[in-house]
Amino acid sequence: MKAQEGQKSDFSEDPLVSVCVPAFQHEDYIGECLESILAQKTAFPFEILIGEDASTDGTREIAKTFADKYPEKIRLFLRKEEEKAIMYGRRAGRFNHLGLYRDAKGKYICICDGDDYWIDPYKLQKQVDIMEKNKDCSICLTNTEIDRQPGKKPPGVPDSFKIFVKRDLKKIFYMGHISSWMIRNSMSELLENPIVKKPIPLDQILFSFYKKKGSVIYLPDTTSFYRYNPNGLYLSKSKKKNHKALYRNNWFLFRYIHHDPFLFIRSIAYSMKRYYSNFIVR
Repeated sequence: MKAQEGQKSDFSEDPLVSVCVPAFQHEDYIGECLESILAQKTAFPFEILIGEDASTDGTREIAKTFADKYPEKIRLFLRKEEEKAIMYGRRAGRFNHLGLYRDAKGKYICICDGDDYWIDPYKLQKQVDIMEKNKDCSICLTNTEIDRQPGKKPPGVPDSFKIFVKRDLKKIFYMGHISSWMIRNSMSELLENPIVKKPIPLDQILFSFYKKKGSVIYLPDTTSFYRYNPNGLYLSKSKKKNHKALYRNNWFLFRYIHHDPFLFIRSIAYSMKRYYSNFIVR
């Protein structure tokens, strides 16, 4: 078996961090993404897992080239079209993401979609230092530069370093952008939860799951770049459809993750208020 089939690697040490890179139709971006991850300067070994999800452009060929060039760092998983899940009325890459989470060997996991990239070569080192010193920390996140919105911060992040304990997180539904997160590897537990196969964005699932497990630490450093992609599952739907999906998503999170009826009622009331102000009184 060759390295690009995900079955073999030339690692001499167990990686401390696994970087998961789901890729689909990212021909114009995947090279920049992988180069930014390979440029990380760390005092520990890390691995890169690429899940190439049956792209029809040149994404697969570029991913193979990188895997062949860096066999000591990259494991490449080549997915088949028939393996995809049907979500939101179309084929989706859910199983590609879940497969990467399952195969990640590191104590910590980062996720960077193939059309996003990192802009701080010390991202991994900074976050590992924080996670190692704070054993209760389940997520360490940073600021993210947002495409087409210079100066705008991702949702929920403060202006300076902050540790959010469980009491703080009870009223927080989401924070930052997933490209900036580092999470403690509890994926075997998460993958047993039926919610991972429900039609709810995976980043929402991940944040809700991990905020229950410990504190969230925010570093004000800007370490990642989120690229606007109108063809993504979320952005390709209308704002009205996305808003209506919040009710379903809140139900799934209540049923499978937090089991808190007061939080569920609060989230539904907030969604109804937003819907009324955005679509009724406009």
